Amino acid sequence: MDMDLSRIRASFLLALLVGTLGACSSNPPLTDNNPDPRALPGTVPTLKFDNVLADHQISLPKVAFGVKFKSRMDNDPYWLELTFSVDCAQGSAFFKKEGLERQDDDGDLYDEARVEEVARSFGIELSKYSVRGTYVKAPDEFRNSKMGVLLADADKCQVIILSDRYN
Repeated sequence: MDMDLSRIRASFLLALLVGTLGACSSNPPLTDNNPDPRALPGTVPTLKFDNVLADHQISLPKVAFGVKFKSRMDNDPYWLELTFSVDCAQGSAFFKKEGLERQDDDGDLYDEARVEEVARSFGIELSKYSVRGTYVKAPDEFRNSKMGVLLADADKCQVIILSDRYN
């Protein structure tokens, strides 16, 4: 009987220890939701959209609509996935203003698979768009980089931006 009581106590203490360690984790779970309606599930709940844009040195066009984002800063890199719609002339101007240069081909810096994955997470059907241009900003000495794509349909252009900031 004492042996069973000892096992119960040991099991209880182990469960308590595991629960306490889990509660002390600094990383929020990927299922946490940010209260911003533009944030996709998995965005760190405490991140504010304007702060994320500032941290990634991105100035959203005033005429942007359909804005959605996902971001996490609990790992290295601190990343941002962003999409919005504009008319196509404003999309090209946005990339130029952001210092992202158009590439004639996909090049080494443009990760097509990552763009496709991000587009799916935003609910964007790439097959309905034609690609108007791919844009990159080469990593700086701290390895921070930006990559984007401008997609066009009959009415508007969809911008997708991927930004990585290393600490």
